[in-house]
Amino acid sequence: MSDHASHSSGAGHVSPISLYITIFAALMVLTAVTVGAAFVDLGQFNFSVAMLIAGFKASLVVWYFMHVKYQSHLTKLTLATGMFFLAILLGMMLIDYTSKDFTAMPKGTDPTSEMGAPAAH
Repeated sequence: MSDHASHSSGAGHVSPISLYITIFAALMVLTAVTVGAAFVDLGQFNFSVAMLIAGFKASLVVWYFMHVKYQSHLTKLTLATGMFFLAILLGMMLIDYTSKDFTAMPKGTDPTSEMGAPAAH
């Protein structure tokens, strides 16, 4: 068996266990930060802070546990392209959501009434 054949056996990249323990500890700390942030009233920034922490945790999982860090540039480009189009779709959804004019229910309709029962006058 040649030297080249032994390296292309499909074993992939092997990371030290200490790296996995460090990433796991970071994920646990970030989870604690997320729980702690839930008890702090940040006003309109509560959701933004929670999503920022969740995005950082997701990037750690993808980068290290899914071994994207050690993959080819094509794999990284594919991931980046998917994230780019996800951002576009979420942005379009937010534009649609924020442009809606939320109005009150028309008179005579009561969403809490039973089906088929006429609205009380």
